[in-house]
Amino acid sequence: MRRTLRVLAAVAVVLAIAYYWLLGESHLPSSGSFSIDMAEVRRLAASVDGPKPQTVRAEQVAEFRAPGVVIMAGDGWGIRSLPVFSYQVVYPDRTTIIDAAMDEQLSKSAGASTFDSTGYQRMSTAMARASLLVITHEHPDHIGGLTTQPGLSNVLKTTRLTREQVDHPERMDPASFPSGALSGYQPLQYDRYKAIAPGMVLIKSPGHTPGSQMVFVQKADGTEILFLGDVAWQLQNVERVRERPRLVTYFALKEDRAAVLRELAELNRLSKAEPHLHFVPGHDGSVVSRLTDQNVLVRGFQ
Repeated sequence: MRRTLRVLAAVAVVLAIAYYWLLGESHLPSSGSFSIDMAEVRRLAASVDGPKPQTVRAEQVAEFRAPGVVIMAGDGWGIRSLPVFSYQVVYPDRTTIIDAAMDEQLSKSAGASTFDSTGYQRMSTAMARASLLVITHEHPDHIGGLTTQPGLSNVLKTTRLTREQVDHPERMDPASFPSGALSGYQPLQYDRYKAIAPGMVLIKSPGHTPGSQMVFVQKADGTEILFLGDVAWQLQNVERVRERPRLVTYFALKEDRAAVLRELAELNRLSKAEPHLHFVPGHDGSVVSRLTDQNVLVRGFQ
């Protein structure tokens, strides 16, 4: 009996350690750094001639659902919503799109719980009319709607994929561009920041994927929004500086976990230093709802 109890106790300890390591622990790395120079970002946002955007619109196309512990290490097992958005930055004479969500077939294959065909059609129509399209990173729920876009050759003329996004098609799976679609395509290359349009700046932030980047938008009225992509799925990742669990980051997403944690730490610092800067994580419906109530965002593409 004592031997059996000792064996059971040992198994329990091993399981507890495994659970903590795979699903609970999320400490900052002891080395390395990541920083965002907001003075430089704002300078670049003002460096492109032309009026700044008047409105930023959010279109929800699909939704995933997952336990909280999948979203943030150490969280509970209650089911949470992970909506999939595309954003439309509206200028007086043109529009820009941030992220392309994914079509119905990709949504089903990726395990989405809901898909809004009307919302997707609004997004697809807006993409065809946009003067610029940028993607926060090369995962299918952000780039998939581009790969399946009708008239793709014309849309690619206004799309600024980065070198890292083009060079890692395996991160798009199960999405993929048609054979030859990117033949001759000239990807965007930059080191740290890139002014892409009046009031819009790209911020390189590899880690979640090699091609991850944040998008800063400064509206004409001075409102500032930072689209985080999937550096953080939800705002709690930033507030608590906690990554997704290792079970997700190592075995499913194949992230550079240390890089993402450094980015979360900097975003946490930035949230305190810049209280009027609005963060939009990759899949946080409550943030989008709150910013819509505050008239920072508007629901639905035009």
